[in-house]
Amino acid sequence: MRTLKFIETECVQASDAKRLRELQNENDLLKLLYTDLLAKTVVIRGGLARGMRDC
Repeated sequence: MRTLKFIETECVQASDAKRLRELQNENDLLKLLYTDLLAKTVVIRGGLARGMRDC
């Protein structure tokens, strides 16, 4: 197995950094989607609770 050259190592590190940024962006998006879903769930539960009181 050959040793990585300095430039190859830099490329790998740059690739890792790029992938980390992509994963962080995806994680931020998932957090937003989860928060939105949670808010919608609260609204639905509230509507169901009000509907059950009317019966």
